[in-house]
Parts: sequence; C-alpha cells; structure tokens
Amino acid sequence: MEKAGIPSHAERPNQEVAGVPTPATHPHLSNVLAAAERLSTRLINPTLLISLHRDLEGLKGKDGKSLARSAKQHALRWGIFTMVFAALEGFFNDALTIGPSRTRTLPVSPDKLRAAGDKLQVKIFTNDWGVRTVTPGRASWSRPRWRTYIGSQDLRLYLGDLKSLRDRLSHGGDAASASNDSLALWPVSGGHSMSIMGVEGFIQATTDLAAQTILAFGGDIDQAPSWPEPQRSGLSAEKRPQLPLLA
Repeated sequence: MEKAGIPSHAERPNQEVAGVPTPATHPHLSNVLAAAERLSTRLINPTLLISLHRDLEGLKGKDGKSLARSAKQHALRWGIFTMVFAALEGFFNDALTIGPSRTRTLPVSPDKLRAAGDKLQVKIFTNDWGVRTVTPGRASWSRPRWRTYIGSQDLRLYLGDLKSLRDRLSHGGDAASASNDSLALWPVSGGHSMSIMGVEGFIQATTDLAAQTILAFGGDIDQAPSWPEPQRSGLSAEKRPQLPLLA
C-alpha cells in the first residue's frame, strides 16, 4: 500500500546515486519498525479529529449558533496538537530507548535525540534530514503554504517552537507566549498560535521523521506503515514538496 506523502521503492531516488550512502541494517531495526506501527495507530484519532473539525463547517450547535470558526471548533486544534506531539515523543522513546535507558523519557529535541542515536551508532537528525509542514503565508494577507525545514538548525527551531507550545498547553500556560523562531506559528493578538492547518502539517512532519528514522536504521521505506490521513481538501490536498531523503 502506498504510504502517505512517501514514495514507493520504485519511485524513490537511488540514495547511492544521490550521494547518500544506504546504511547497513541495524540489529534494532525491528524495534524501530514496531515503534512506527504504534505511531501509525496513535495518529488515527488525531486525523479523525481533523476530519471532524472540517465536518463542523456549515453545522450549528444546540444553541443554534454556527460551529464554523467558533470557540468550540478552535478548541479542537489544541487537543489534536497535543495528541500528535505525544505520539511523536512516544515514537522516539520506543525506537531509541532500549534496556535500562527506557527509565528516562527522551524529549523531542534534535540534539538529545541525535545523542541517543549516537549511542546506538545510528546517525539521525543529520543535515540531510527534513520535514514538510504547513505554515502561515509570507504576508499577512497570503494563504498558508507547504514548506520544508531541512537540516539540523531548521529542525531545532521548528521542533523547539512546537515543544514550547506543548509545554504551555500541558502546564496551563499562555499558548500565545510560545516561541516562534521557526515562523511556523500564526500571529495572533499577544503572540502566536497554531491553526488546524498547522496541526495537519505537524502530522506530516511527524511521519517524515519516523520514515527517516527507519532509513537511518538501514530499513527500506516500503517497511514503513501506512500512515493515516485526514480528509484532504484545498491546500492540504496539494502536492507536498520533496525532501532530500523523501520525495
């Protein structure tokens, strides 16, 4: 079955030709593949909730007021975002923490995850790693767009902003005070926010990171699970950009 946003083996560029050596199969590859399967399962409910968010357009609540662009509809994005972040964190902990090290929770930090990979003699979050996501348009009046974050610094900024947002949501802080060094969040009065399109983009970024982890452990992209996807329309249905390791 074709993977969402990831090319099949036949469509994928030859990594050797592209100058990226294919790593030997790591003895813990099966652990990573199992972690990816669990991630796929954990992403089912967030994608269903994004579809529900879209289904609310044109509907009214019991109070007779439209649900579209209501506080009720907007609240969904926070729950979906925190679910996706937890799923991503769970994936890396499942994939990279083995034996006694499982007593420690790895944060979603490229530097710390890279260090965990080094202990397993696996190179992750290298400069050819990247993610695809949805961010605000360059101008206040322009529509959101798919964009890529490629390389250690870009990923550090993007994931750092999302962790900043998650920490505030999880601990009762002001979500608008989250950092936005990557410019991935939407400007709002008093700071920054995440839109439902940004959350959908984060799901794509999450599966991109999982797929590249499989490759780093010497796996084949065809071994990745079939990632769940929400109902797509408009921008979300447009062709996603390519990454150095994923088309």
